[in-house]
Amino acid sequence: MKSTSTLVTIVAAAAVVYSADAKKDKDVETVEPVEPVEVVEVVKTEDVDAKLVTSPTYWPTYSPTVIEDDEPSTPKGFLGNELIDVPELGIRLDSSLTATQIAKAGQQVQLKDGNSNLRWHNWMDGASAIALPNGGHVYVSNSEADNGKGGVYGLYFDKKGQPYDYKQLLSGTTWNCSGGKTPWNTWVSCEEHSQGQCWEIDPNPSSEHHDSPQQTVLGGKGKTIHMPYVFRFDLDSKLSISFLRADGGKYEAVAVQDSKDSDGPTFFVTEDRSNGALRRVETSCRGWNALKVGGCPSKTTYLRFLNNQRFEWTSDEALGRQSASKYYPNTEGITFHNGKLTFVSKAWHVIYSLDVNTMTWARERTGRGKLIGEGSFLGQPDGVISGYNQRYMYFTEEDEKGNGMYARDEWGKYYTVFEAISGQFVGDETVGLSVSPDGKTMYAGYQEIGVLFAIKRKDDKEWERYR
Repeated sequence: MKSTSTLVTIVAAAAVVYSADAKKDKDVETVEPVEPVEVVEVVKTEDVDAKLVTSPTYWPTYSPTVIEDDEPSTPKGFLGNELIDVPELGIRLDSSLTATQIAKAGQQVQLKDGNSNLRWHNWMDGASAIALPNGGHVYVSNSEADNGKGGVYGLYFDKKGQPYDYKQLLSGTTWNCSGGKTPWNTWVSCEEHSQGQCWEIDPNPSSEHHDSPQQTVLGGKGKTIHMPYVFRFDLDSKLSISFLRADGGKYEAVAVQDSKDSDGPTFFVTEDRSNGALRRVETSCRGWNALKVGGCPSKTTYLRFLNNQRFEWTSDEALGRQSASKYYPNTEGITFHNGKLTFVSKAWHVIYSLDVNTMTWARERTGRGKLIGEGSFLGQPDGVISGYNQRYMYFTEEDEKGNGMYARDEWGKYYTVFEAISGQFVGDETVGLSVSPDGKTMYAGYQEIGVLFAIKRKDDKEWERYR
């Protein structure tokens, strides 16, 4: 999502800036990524004389294994080397890697038996590489185009990694931002506008549901709430704002917690609003009916931070939105692994880690003071995925000056995978982050230019192997 920011309000001396964020005519609320002095809580109350509530803004560590000092140390894995210019791609790439451009917006895709009939879609965004029964995989990719021109597309690879088909899987939707893969290998694509919904697509051509995408319960269809808030901007003036949430929302990404002991998996959905409450949807079955509107029963609750250490899930959406305003505005990428729910606030350049077993949480600034080797991760974190054994998490970036893709290891150090050569991809953003099922190919690219890269290690090992 390309950003152009317009100043709306400055809240007292706290230096928290609210702004309007737009791509084309898309009005997305966000919070400017400034270094906060204190965070202003949006207080739900019927009393217009309510006082301003603030919270400390120290940044707890992400996990007990994070290195506390800011001095770079010797890289533990294969990243952290010098960056090599690849001028034909417009990027600087870690010297342990190779990259190939495999698609570009407006151009036919080169398949193993010729070119595709369909041209690569515009405004590519969230994506996932999903295994297929034939031993190959499909790279499903959202289109964040507007006015019903968005949707989902699939680039199909055989078991040798050769592309053989490219086609559209969902049409007629708007601003499909990101989403997530389900345990039954379908893709959930989320729209990011005020009435947005989350759609489930089965990319397997042999499936009975392949040609029948469905709306899911993740979008909150049929629920409308009224929430009176009070903002106190200084000691003498107050402004009361009523907020009406109609069906749907500006949804971003989806993560899944799956357990063999449960009747169905639990889904987590982020929303890119300054008060976008992270939602948890507990399902009661598996497969195509689990997320279907009118299918198996489900329960939706919302993330509420109780203080700077503990959290709960509440059925009160207003409380969830209040907590988002104070603690976690404008959430984007999200991932779940080994009992930890991890997501990012692009507005504050913060990564959050929730331990769902102990109901505790921690946070840290992304990138700053911890980058090993060359490059700079100073833009807004956007997409995030975790490797299968959590040795690395991978991030895409949104930044007006240039963008890249970065990794964070289990010790809390960051590495540049690739970033734009100076003067290239200015004002663009990196998108489409995913890893092939065999763990050897990383997919990522740039949204506005519309290029997709396939990135591999020179030693032909999986991305999660350190050496």
